Amino acid sequence: MSLREDTESVVTIAAGTALIGKVGIDQTTPGTTDSVTVKANSYSAAVTLTRTADTNAYTANDVIGAATGSTAALTFATMGPSAGRIMLTSCSLEIDLAAIISGMTSYRLHLYNVTPPSALGDNAAFDLPSGDRASYLGFVELGSPVDLGSTLYVELNGLNKQILLSGTSIFAYLVTIGAYTPSSADVFKITLHAVGV
Repeated sequence: MSLREDTESVVTIAAGTALIGKVGIDQTTPGTTDSVTVKANSYSAAVTLTRTADTNAYTANDVIGAATGSTAALTFATMGPSAGRIMLTSCSLEIDLAAIISGMTSYRLHLYNVTPPSALGDNAAFDLPSGDRASYLGFVELGSPVDLGSTLYVELNGLNKQILLSGTSIFAYLVTIGAYTPSSADVFKITLHAVGV
């Protein structure tokens, strides 16, 4: 025979506004304004990238950027509190093309907590050199875009990737997994969503 003892804990909050974690209670006038608010901090940023005005072929694992010979790093501004921890929840990639180009397969987004010191430009082979290691946050596999008529699109939901920011922004390189010859000045739009943890 086993015995079970039920216990109850009571937390008392003084009048006024108090915070317990991310739950707030407003008792300005006890009995009148007793309301509890749960605050969930969410963040979203989109970056539009217009690649270089050329048709130079990409090999597998090349960086896609707006300029050659200078950094192709993307900046997703205000993705969380300064030096805070966030969880990426979803990511989408829109490519303003009416058809999938032969050889175009999938994409990868490499993440950093500062602008990558490597400063890779468009069409450079992606590398994680020793100078980038301290700021590297891993990557997100975006998958293969789907032809939606006038637009190519792919999204990844339920990502649940926790990262620690250095400031308030996330920095990234967009990398092609397939080798293909792009059209001139292709437009890519990458959107990230996150919540504070």
